[in-house]
Amino acid sequence: MASLDSIKQSVRGSDADVDGDDSGIIPADAGIDDVCDEEVETVRSLVAPHADGEGGIIPSLQAVQNEYGYLPRFSMQVIAEECDTTIARVFGTASFYSQFYFEPRGEHSVKVCTGTACHVKGADDISENLQEELDVETGEVTDDGQFTIEHVRCVGACGLAPVVVVDDDVHGPIEAENAPEIIDEYTDEEA
Repeated sequence: MASLDSIKQSVRGSDADVDGDDSGIIPADAGIDDVCDEEVETVRSLVAPHADGEGGIIPSLQAVQNEYGYLPRFSMQVIAEECDTTIARVFGTASFYSQFYFEPRGEHSVKVCTGTACHVKGADDISENLQEELDVETGEVTDDGQFTIEHVRCVGACGLAPVVVVDDDVHGPIEAENAPEIIDEYTDEEA
């Protein structure tokens, strides 16, 4: 996933400064008319190699998400235009696959496994402790843009239950009271 800095771009509006150097995050629901021409052109350049009718939708969505870390609405409008289809088809495709996100994500993805083995061994307590440590609910991004917590049904590591996956690193078995220590490992990387 791209860094949080890569999703900070200029957004047209009354709060943008004269030079267009407003460094806010593009709102997830921003349409084509809400973003600067440079952003639209960035997405067009990402989509161009894949714009082959409806067959280009998934690779286009992947290219945009690799750049922004999520799929702003305006990008789906551009993909629909470039792939000569409807925004409903693009959104339908994106919403079908769990790999695509419609909201900005943290630099580190924290996945708490809630599959049967993890659930019976305390996944809910682990999730609560992580949310408390980061002061965030599931699906939200921490204020510093570093973490997003989400629940996943199974990561296929039942023998290590309960499990938390941060980015691609599997941590388990873990005790609920020690769960915040996992976050410390990634916070220290940033320092």
